[in-house]
Amino acid sequence: MECTRIYSIHDQAITFEFAEIISEEINLHIISLKNAIEDHPFNGFIECVPAYSSLTVYFHNNMDKNEVIKIVNSYNSKLNTNNSTSNNKIITIPVCYEMGEDLSIVTSQLNLSEEEVIRLHSEQSYRVFMIGFTPGFPYMGTLPKVLEMERKKTPSLNIQSGSVAIAGKQTGIYPTNSPGGWHVIGRTPVNMFDKKRTPACFLQAGDIVQFKPITKRAFEQYL
Repeated sequence: MECTRIYSIHDQAITFEFAEIISEEINLHIISLKNAIEDHPFNGFIECVPAYSSLTVYFHNNMDKNEVIKIVNSYNSKLNTNNSTSNNKIITIPVCYEMGEDLSIVTSQLNLSEEEVIRLHSEQSYRVFMIGFTPGFPYMGTLPKVLEMERKKTPSLNIQSGSVAIAGKQTGIYPTNSPGGWHVIGRTPVNMFDKKRTPACFLQAGDIVQFKPITKRAFEQYL
């Protein structure tokens, strides 16, 4: 897959962009490129950070940027997207939809019942495209088209940790209490980020997630 744009974000990081859209095929290629570099790191390599359609490569300041570009392009040229594989292991995450503070708003705007929203959200699996916004926040997709909603016009000032939310074509989980503009339809007792854990983020880009509805009582038993 051809890289469409390459640019520096600072002296020790270069972003390799492949598109400007949300695409599972492109994201799969990016994860494969990330894995290829991490499996056989070049001298001076620090880390790779994948996004929806780009990969940022960090390196030590004694390296020449043009040399890094040449090396990463070499990795990329050796990849065969057709042979790239996703993580086939499905990670099940329990969700109490009873604790979705915006669920009634979502059902009203989409003209669906709560049961329909829960069924539609939980019956399919989601790909983790990237981790961002706050440490451990997974951007996952894509939602069934009937669940697509614009972000809140006025963001909430304090969304609780573990809140499962939707916006646009995506679903995500807030790892900590924070402001946010996504519509909260449930909560999970699973801790998305723990700096004492290795890795600290519960989910990684490339993971496949399936949501499992649970009761409020079951939620409390997880704690």
